[in-house]
Amino acid sequence: MRKMNDLKVIYALIRYQYKQYILSSKWIMPVIALIAVLSVMYSMTPVKVVNSFSIMSLFVFLLMVWIGVTNQSVEPEVSEQIIILRIKSERKYYISHILFMGMISITMTVVSIGIPILNNILHSGGVFGRNVIWSDIIGGLILMSSCAFVGAMVGGLFHVRIINEKAIGIGATFFLSLLAIIRTGVIDKFPASKYILWVVPPVSDVVSWFSNKEYYDMGKIMVAFGIMMIYGVALAIVKVELMRRRKF
Repeated sequence: MRKMNDLKVIYALIRYQYKQYILSSKWIMPVIALIAVLSVMYSMTPVKVVNSFSIMSLFVFLLMVWIGVTNQSVEPEVSEQIIILRIKSERKYYISHILFMGMISITMTVVSIGIPILNNILHSGGVFGRNVIWSDIIGGLILMSSCAFVGAMVGGLFHVRIINEKAIGIGATFFLSLLAIIRTGVIDKFPASKYILWVVPPVSDVVSWFSNKEYYDMGKIMVAFGIMMIYGVALAIVKVELMRRRKF
């Protein structure tokens, strides 16, 4: 019974955060940016299925970092305090927020894959260089959504309550995001850096596994998903515990 009540509370919190986010209009610019990138990427056809989805994984990662940062200011601090006092659990509130960001990650992923596939259907297969098969869609969804979730967690990690100086927090977020994108290149050039950069989400590593491939290796996809989710969940746990320690 208690678990059911907890789930109801979290579900109600997610609905609340969804309404707050929609009313804030902070989703408009990321959506415009996503549509613009999709338009540019698929303007020169045909393109390779796996390669295009892999490149989009990098962009969706950065897009979700942006959303994670801007979403910090959606809810007034007073409202957050009132809700936490009402439900008597900081952890539930922060977990619901992480789940909400996960939902946004999935939504952005579905749009990023759905639009080119729909366009491909409407143009009788003119978008991609070959027929799209189910493993392309499933592999793309898994890879892109895991990168998106990690991006959301990176974007929310340096919350203004964790780092009081907003400019420093944004700078730290940008630096961590950049390292995640160029991590493979840095390690290739400076091998010793792997002993430090292991803490950075290996976005570039897992995406590079599928660059210039004709089909997804589903075994590698599941490994990539597992690695990315470990990093994403770890970042989420760190944020929740830091937010619980850093009181209002």
